[in-house]
Parts: sequence; structure tokens; C-alpha cells
Amino acid sequence: MQRRHFLCRSALLAAASLPTVPAWAQPGAVFPTRPITLLVPYGAGGPTDTHVRAVAEAAGKLLGQPVVIDNKPGANGVNGAALLPKAVPDGYTLAILPASVYREPHVQKTPFDPRKSFSYIAMLSDYAFGLAVRADAPWKQWKDLAADAKKRPGRINIGATGAVGTPRVVMDEAASEAGIDLNVVPYKGDADLANAILGGHVDAGPLSGIAVPHIASGKMRYLVALTKDKIKRYPDLPTLREQGVNAWIDSPYGVAGPAGMDPALVKRLSGAFQQALNSPGSLRALESLNQSVNYMDPDAYRAYALQAYEREDKRVAKLRAQGLL
Repeated sequence: MQRRHFLCRSALLAAASLPTVPAWAQPGAVFPTRPITLLVPYGAGGPTDTHVRAVAEAAGKLLGQPVVIDNKPGANGVNGAALLPKAVPDGYTLAILPASVYREPHVQKTPFDPRKSFSYIAMLSDYAFGLAVRADAPWKQWKDLAADAKKRPGRINIGATGAVGTPRVVMDEAASEAGIDLNVVPYKGDADLANAILGGHVDAGPLSGIAVPHIASGKMRYLVALTKDKIKRYPDLPTLREQGVNAWIDSPYGVAGPAGMDPALVKRLSGAFQQALNSPGSLRALESLNQSVNYMDPDAYRAYALQAYEREDKRVAKLRAQGLL
């Protein structure tokens, strides 16, 4: 009797010491068994939403369950990131992380820490920004606008997404380096900003792919490329660096989940998003938005995020020292 009790107790202890297998990975289990929610921190119709919807549709087909977009605009693009720490790390709640996620914790208190709060799944793409104006704007290039701004300090209105979004920060940096004073007006997203430019509510603004159809129709044009290198679609458009201002927008985005996700589940989701990123629908969306594939696997994406977090710490400190934040 004592031997039987000892054996039973030993078996229980041995079972307790075994690693816990997540429900989705147990024999016979399938992930996903219900729709996956993908939080997009921008409004419907903008470039991020347009591309991510194409990726989500393809990923849903690959995974066997819909990937449902839930738009959460505002708050400098960090609303999705702010909700992830509250979510169960089971793969059913994911979010798009823009570049502002790495900056915001250095600006104000946030409910997330990019170093600890996320399971990085897959980087997807980044934007090709240019400084857009209406077709009838009086300036032909950046130097014309800068010269006008020196004559009329604070009188030229520049729209930019987010109070401390990457486009806003870069426009502040560009104005500071050029020695001009621009009145920067924050907008929730690119779609709102594009309408404001077309309606004459602001004079100019950094826009990515959403400007392409307006440029093609002759309603808009770019004064200057806000990318590090030339924009493939507009090879004759000079970059801001070529105009003598050492500033550009580096703004990639990707998919992440809450911290604590099982590595095997992260790997599976990453593979699905990688395939979806290269699907015909995604590639068509990228072409229309003047973007390209910029996939990173979980390890590379996490390494990028940690570097970006440290870089933004120094950037915010510099902006504060200059009185720009």
C-alpha cells in the first residue's frame, strides 16, 4: 500500500514537472478555431489600412479563419499597442505596430514597453513619403517653400499625422535644420490629411502612397521626397537630403501580439503573414501605395525594435533640448 502511494505521488510530481503544452499545440488541436482580430491604429481608407486589409485577407485564407481588421485611430498610432498588454497571448489578438510605438514611451507614460510588452511576429513594409502640395501651390520645390517660410515665419501650415508621429517629428527636424518656422498641424491619419491638402485647409503635408492617385490625376504633386533615397516611382524628384537638409522619414510597420506567446505559435503566424505579404493582393496594394515588401522574421523584427527604441530615446532628448517637444 505504501509502495503504491509512493508510485502515485512520484507520477504526479513527474507530470507536474513536464512543460505545459499550449492548448493549440496539443495533439488533434487546430489553431485558429475562430477569427483573429488585427488592431490597425489608423482609420479606414488610409495607406496602412489599405495594405493591411489585403494582407489580412490572404493570411486568413492561409490560416483557415478570418483575420478581422479593427481600426483604432488616434493617439499617434499607438492605440493597438496600448491594448496588447491586456490581451491573452493566444494568437487571437494582434496589432499593427508603427514606428511611433518606439518613440511614445519616451514622450509620455504609456501602458506598454516595446522591450517587454510584445511578441514580435513579422515586419511587413514601410512608407515612401513625399511632401505633398496641391497642384496649384506656389512652390516648385522644397527650397522655394523654405525661402517663403523665412519671409513669413509661422505662416505656412504643414499638416502631419500624429502630435508626435514620425512625419511630424521629421518635419520639425527639417524645419529646425533649415532655420525656418513652420506651423505644423496634427491629423489623425493620412486620409484626413490628404483631404485637408486638397481642400486648402493646410498648405502641405508629408503623405505616403495615398498621394499617388491624386498626383496621377493632377490634383497634387510632391515638392520633395522625404525618403532616405530616391522614390522609385518618381526618379526625378529630389530627396530632402539632396536639397541640403539631413532628415528623412524611416517608418516601417509590422504585426505583433502580446508578450508571452508560444514561440511555435509566433513562428506559425509569422510564416502565414510572410506568405500573405507576398500574395497578389498584397503586392498590388503595395504597388498602388508606392511601397515594397520589407519582411522581417520574429528575431530580426525584435532586434530592429530594440534598436529603434534606443534611437528614439536619443531623438526625443534632442528634440526636447531644441524646444520642439
